Formats: sequence, C-alpha cells, structure tokens
Amino acid sequence: MPENQRRVYPPAGDGEVTQASSENGVIRRRDFIRTGASGLAGAALAAAGCNRVSENQNARPLGNLRSATPAELQGLVGDGRRRRILLRGGVVLTLDARLGDFEKADILIDGKTIAEIAPNISTSDAEIVDCSGTIVMPGFVTTHHHMYETLQRSMIPDGLLQGAWPQESYNSVVQNIWTAGRIADPQNPSSFVWDLGRSPYDPEDCYISELVACLSEISEGITTGVDTSQSSHTPEHTDAMIKGIMDSGRRMVYAYTGGIDRSAQGIPYEFPGAMNDTSKGIGRIAKTYFSSKDQLVTLGFGGGPGPAAPGSDYTGWQLARAFGGSLHNHNVGGSAVVINAAADPRNGADWSDVTFIHCTRWQDQPIAQISYGSHGYPKENRSKAWEIWRDRGAHVSIANLIEMQMRHGMPPFQEALDHGILPSLSPDVDTNMTTDPFSLMRGAFCLQRALANDLAFPESNPGGLPLPQLLTSRQVIEMATIAGAASTRLLDKIGTLVPGKEADIIVLDARSINTWPINNVPGTIVTMLNPRHVRDVLIAGKVVFWKGKLVGWNVDALLGQIEQARDRVLARINGPAKAGSLPAGNNSMTNPYRPNFLGSCCEKGQNTSAPAYVLRP
Repeated sequence: MPENQRRVYPPAGDGEVTQASSENGVIRRRDFIRTGASGLAGAALAAAGCNRVSENQNARPLGNLRSATPAELQGLVGDGRRRRILLRGGVVLTLDARLGDFEKADILIDGKTIAEIAPNISTSDAEIVDCSGTIVMPGFVTTHHHMYETLQRSMIPDGLLQGAWPQESYNSVVQNIWTAGRIADPQNPSSFVWDLGRSPYDPEDCYISELVACLSEISEGITTGVDTSQSSHTPEHTDAMIKGIMDSGRRMVYAYTGGIDRSAQGIPYEFPGAMNDTSKGIGRIAKTYFSSKDQLVTLGFGGGPGPAAPGSDYTGWQLARAFGGSLHNHNVGGSAVVINAAADPRNGADWSDVTFIHCTRWQDQPIAQISYGSHGYPKENRSKAWEIWRDRGAHVSIANLIEMQMRHGMPPFQEALDHGILPSLSPDVDTNMTTDPFSLMRGAFCLQRALANDLAFPESNPGGLPLPQLLTSRQVIEMATIAGAASTRLLDKIGTLVPGKEADIIVLDARSINTWPINNVPGTIVTMLNPRHVRDVLIAGKVVFWKGKLVGWNVDALLGQIEQARDRVLARINGPAKAGSLPAGNNSMTNPYRPNFLGSCCEKGQNTSAPAYVLRP
C-alpha cells in the first residue's frame, strides 16, 4: 500500500490521531474540537474530502451509489435561490384523502413548498423534471435509529439482544465493548473484568457515523428520521452527532439520549441537564442548536416518565417539554412503565408528543395467540398499557425486522391496530439489520398477514380464534409516511403531498425489468421495489439525490472516512486498558479482538438446550 494511503491507527487511550499524510483525511481530535459549533462542517468536510464533487469525480466505479456531478444536475441544485421545479407526468401518490391520488399528474415546487398538484400544470418559469414511468410520493419517515453505530454495520447479524460476554450479543458486543469500553463481571456487576477507562468512540467517529447514516438513508428514500443515539458520553460527542446530522441536509429529530457516565474518572458528562438551565445538557443543546422550529433538525429527548435524574422532583418528560422537545423512549416488555407514567400527574394526560419504541409484550397475562379485540388463546387478550396508550394519543414505533431477529418479542402490529393506532416503522440498529424502508414495509406486511392467515387453519388455531383483518399495501405505506410524520410532530409539514406542505418528495423508477408494468401502485411499492428504484429525492424542495446519485458528496471519500473510523475504534479496543484485558468471546476467538469476519458471529452460547442443526444438502 502506498505510504500516503496507509492507515495510521491512533494510540489507544488518549484519542489523538497521528497522520502519515493529510491525504488520509483523518480529522485530528484537537482540530475537530477547536472548530466549535459554527466551524465544524467546513473543517470536517475539508479534512475528509467530502466537499462538493468535481467533474471527473466518477472516474472509477463505486458500485450502485455514486456522486452526481454538476454537469448531471441541470441546475437543480443551487445556492439557496428561490426556484421552481416541476415534476411532470408521474403516478402521484399524495396519500391525502381529500386531494386523492393521480394516475398521471404534475407537482409544482416553489422554493421549499409544494405549490400545486394537478394534471398538466402550465408554467413558463420552472425547471422541468420528466417523471414518466415513475411513482412520485412523500418521502419515507422512520422513527428510531441508533446512527452512531453505523461504523459497526453487520457486526452481529446472528446476535440476540441480551447476553453477557463471552456470549456475543448486542448488549455485550455493541453496547459494552464498542460503546462503553468495559465489560462487567457477570458474578459482580459493580466490577469490571475489562475497562478501557473511556468510550472507544471519539467525537469525530460519532460525526462520520451520523453523516454516513443520514446520507445512506437519503439514498433509500428516507427523507426524515429520528436519531436515538445513546452516545452522549461528553458534550463534544453530543455536538459532533448533531453536527453530522445537520451537515447531511436531511430532516431529522435528534433525540438526545445519554451515554457512558465516566465523570468519576474526570471525563465531563452533562446528560440530561436540568430545568431552567441552558448551560448543560438538554438546555445547552436546545439553546445552541434548536432555537427555531422552522429548521430541518428538531429536538427530541430520550428521558423517560420517571425522575429525570437521580433525586430530581421532575420527570424526564417534563424536562423535555420545558425545552420544546418531543419524547422517544424504548420499551421492551415494560407495561408497568406505561401504567406508572399514567398514575403520575406530572406527565400530563396528552401524550401526543410521546413515542414508545418496540412496545413488545405488553399483555396483562401470558397469551399464546391473539386475534382482534380481546380474542386470545388460551386467555383473553387484555392490556391496560395499550388502553392507556390509545386513550392518551401516544405513538408507537415498531422495529419489526430487529424485534424478530434480536428477540425483543413479537412485533406488536396486531395490538396497535386493535387499539386504533397506526404504528410507524424503524430500522433500529445497523449492527444487525438493514435500514432499507422497503424491507421494513415488506416485513410488516408479511408478518401481520402471516400471523393472521395462520389462524385460518384449525391445526394451527386450537383456540378457534376469529381471523383479524389483513393489512393492505397502502396501510403499510401510511405507516412509513403518515404515522412517522405524526410521531415526529411533523405531519403539518410532511407525510403527505399537499399544496402548502414542504416538498419532501421521492421519485421511484418503476419502469424497470423487475417491476414493469405497474398494475397496482401501492402493491408495486411494497411488494416489488427496493432502494435501487429510488431515482430522485427532494427535502424541503432541495434536490439531494438525483438519478440514483448523492448530490454534493464525494462518496468514495465518505466510505474511506467511515472505514478509518471503524479502524480507529477497533484499535482503541485492542489498546492498553485501565483495568483487566478483553477476554475471548465464544465466537470471535482472535487476539487481538476483531469481529468474526467470515464465520457466524454469535451462535455459540445462545442456546445450550437444543442441539445444533445438522443439515443435508
């Protein structure tokens, strides 16, 4: 490898990065911190080589995802000037009941808003985009993603949620080793068998993970997301994540969530902040980054309905609301949390600003099978938590692929639907699963129908439960758009295509050898398409993805940056520790530690009661 391309790993423990050449594009931590709130974007992108592309940037292949050159953009990406764009002649799925959908129509965009939707719009001052053979629809909205983990993609594809090291699980690998930098003694959780004395992530590692995650999801047609980061180890980590999101140009909710508190070791920690305090925590970031509601990135909070911090006389929900933040809480099997939250008058009765993520296993008593209403087997299906959730107007985010794969419990589509709640969809973690919204929709569609359809057969339905209604393709699309917009408190701006709303629009190329001809539009989207069919993406009227290419980013440099970040974090994990040494895992037996690259990552230790499969060809 040429000298100016070789990787130079940082010394473990102090977070500094030593470079052999500036062409490496690694951001030195001291330079990163010195840029401050206003200067990070320019400094980071210049260092990373992620600035606007040159005419010959696409000289070498980058796979399916490339960067659009200025010559390819037809003047659609400008300097913020007021501009009008006409999307002409596509199938238009507005998802608005009053306006309806169109077999063929035009959409006129004026600046950042939708001006008109109708067939054959006449205009003389708009830039025309031919959308024949496409489906034009609202951008997808997902409501829960731990984006700092992007550099850990497919780290534990076979892993479960829970399990103590040496079992390799999400908890032990992603959260303990890669995030916290320590492993507790299973026999004595207050002591650690291995402790780096710091998180392996530096702020710049969080920054590039957040940036790549946002750009990746833009390329998949997800125009809006929620980052439930869980990596606010220091104020600098928090700032870096917010800046990565903002630099991406994507519409987002940053759900401020805690990290690893190492304040006892002299490392600054400010989560969650305090009421009437704009010097630290949520108050600081609200004042610094979220002073306006009319911006692409808005404030959310991960604090729960209990005390905001040990000893506080106000809840996490009260703290978020005091600074204008929406609420995004995880809940796996925690129906008592809902019931207790409702009993506390400090949390109020209007929960329309609250989204609970997962919401699995909320039934009042064990049930093997459920149908609609209270039909269940062997007992009635009752849930006080679901009734509270319905009555107080709260939202539900279901990470269906992850919940099935990682053992959170059965994704609760039927429970949500039975209580009149249209849930939103979320990808959760790249460590285990794709963020692809078509996979999320297809997974939701097939899972609800599989469970309901199985009740049609007496041998599968000993309790004789009646069959629930089956989800339709259109309802699943509404989960991925309307429900997501409502969950993020953005339904007045996005989620449907209506004149006056902001132009968060995706153009899907349906004239393809594997999708054409179209016979049913919602069915084509849910059962046929994949991210390769995302042609164009607009956010607030700005073209950010054009003809299958990211606009304004050097994709090759981004890929190099996130690989370097992964290598830096891994080098710190294998560096000197403050206490102990990292013991070998059940599957990743290498020393120094590395993910299991070619084999199954995590199956040993997951199940000690059933025999291993012996398969014949």
